[in-house]
Amino acid sequence: MRTKRVFQVRKARNFSEKLEGTFDFIRVTAKPLFKSLFFFTSPFVLVGTFLFSNLFSSLMAITQSADSGVEPDLSSIMSIGVSAFGFLFLMIFAGTMVVSVIYANIRLYELNQNADYTINEVWEKTKKMYWPIFGATFLYGVFFFVAYFVIMIPASLILVFLSILLIPVVYLVFAFFLVLMFTALPAQIFGRKSLGNAISHSFKLLKGNWWSSLGLLILLMLIYNVVSVVFSIPFYVGMVFSVVSALEVDLMQETPMYMVLLNYLAGAILLVGTFITYSVPIVGMTLQYFNLSEIKEATSLIERIDSFGEAEPEEEEHY
Repeated sequence: MRTKRVFQVRKARNFSEKLEGTFDFIRVTAKPLFKSLFFFTSPFVLVGTFLFSNLFSSLMAITQSADSGVEPDLSSIMSIGVSAFGFLFLMIFAGTMVVSVIYANIRLYELNQNADYTINEVWEKTKKMYWPIFGATFLYGVFFFVAYFVIMIPASLILVFLSILLIPVVYLVFAFFLVLMFTALPAQIFGRKSLGNAISHSFKLLKGNWWSSLGLLILLMLIYNVVSVVFSIPFYVGMVFSVVSALEVDLMQETPMYMVLLNYLAGAILLVGTFITYSVPIVGMTLQYFNLSEIKEATSLIERIDSFGEAEPEEEEHY
């Protein structure tokens, strides 16, 4: 009887092995990973679909009114603002949930050495990880936007063309910022470090590995975007159909109910697909964190030596 191969999370990998390992882990844990992502992001999908569909409908109504020479009413304009702000605010919480669920699956696979864990176990881990991840990403975001305005506002005041030249620099800085964040978050959650220690530890791990980590992130994001296109097809088909239909109906005629329901369904498919596909860059960059930890610190080897001959303690994690 063949022994089932256990996927090794904490392992030094070359570039191609990191890509292969990303899809290997997703394949091995597909059932609990996708199931937990679907269940725990469903509330965000429902609310997000409503807000996004309302935003699109309001934009269509205002565009149609403008083409007909009718002044858009204040309620439509307010609806756009509320829906847009609400959707962006919701995605912050949804993104944290996605990261937390994926990290919970990684941790449970490590502990069990297989994917035979339950949705309840994933939820217990997710609850412990959610707010530390939310707080960390919120602080990272605040820091980046402050740094952005510190750079761009003085540049735009000096010379307009200088601020334009700085745009590629800002994109590059943002890319390295994402590399740092996707290294610091696993250090905080899996390395059980404080926020400050996780950041300083990330700089240590990334020393001499910034460009390789950036290259990996770019490739993972390209894969993510390509796969996301599949889930976006129903939404864009519905959007084109809505635009064409709006041009053929009277301004005062309400949108047919079947079109509204189809738009909701297409929006839900897009959001669910997007959340599930997030697993590609998040898993890949987490494996990169473990790869750097093994290369520079041999973390798993030290842990195995320290625990040799000792009974496995009951796990109690604090993040």
